[in-house]
Amino acid sequence: MSKTERILKRLPSFYKAWDRRSLLYSILSSIGKRLEEADKDLDAVLRSHWVDTAVGRDLDKLGALFNIERRPGEPDTRFRSRLKRAIQEFKGGGTVKAILTSIRALLEAPEEAPIRIVENPPREEVEEVHVRSGDTWVMSSRSVVDAYPAITLTVESPNSQVTNPTITNVDTGEEVRFNGVLRSGDELVVSNGRALLNGVDVTDKLSTTTIRLLRRTCRWSYSEVMREEMGVFDRARFDESIFAIDIPQVKVVFKWTSLTPAAFELHVPRELLRGEGDLEVLEATLSSIKAAGVKAEVKVV
Repeated sequence: MSKTERILKRLPSFYKAWDRRSLLYSILSSIGKRLEEADKDLDAVLRSHWVDTAVGRDLDKLGALFNIERRPGEPDTRFRSRLKRAIQEFKGGGTVKAILTSIRALLEAPEEAPIRIVENPPREEVEEVHVRSGDTWVMSSRSVVDAYPAITLTVESPNSQVTNPTITNVDTGEEVRFNGVLRSGDELVVSNGRALLNGVDVTDKLSTTTIRLLRRTCRWSYSEVMREEMGVFDRARFDESIFAIDIPQVKVVFKWTSLTPAAFELHVPRELLRGEGDLEVLEATLSSIKAAGVKAEVKVV
């Protein structure tokens, strides 16, 4: 029943509003048509706000709310399907499942596509210090777990040698000591439970084969056995010590694999990237999904 008919039914019959030739009917008919047009406009507004019914620019605007753009030549049906899947990212709150759902929608990839997330991705770390006996420095594993680094010692000073070089975690008291002599140019590598001096196994001369590198920042020190009672500033008696200028300098290099905190990698097969701008769109989408303060990186595999 039209709006005009509903209005006419509410009027007394003696008004003869039902007479299509009457002035009253013409007025009520115009009002009825305007009300019907208003209903249609309202319905169009409602439909434009629903993913299932929005079309054209209205659908594009809904996509913009979720940072999803229509691809060149992409029809409404395909864009709508991709957008509906992408909305899951906002319902999931940046979880692994939500991120993967969004990325698959963006790339139009099937559920079985080998897209995966690597949390706390491994990263090769190197810490290099140049020290003399008594020097200290601070260091941590820069990881979500403790690490057991490979350690390399090299005497840098020419025509020098060091005896029983020792690396100590001052905060925990743990130390690794080589019971022997290192000369200029020698390289001592402590790794995987072994010690190699210029390629020769000298594991039996180590006090221990491993030392922990803690997650928290700790103070470390390097020391060696001196042939004389060497003085250390602010810690030795002046008249009982020999203050040597040419104390050998040693390079100490720590190498380990860290599990990067507050970070993840998204691994995407190369064949899923169709256009030149796909990678940039993917990175922008990932940035909008991830939690604040979390580092995210896309790797094409």
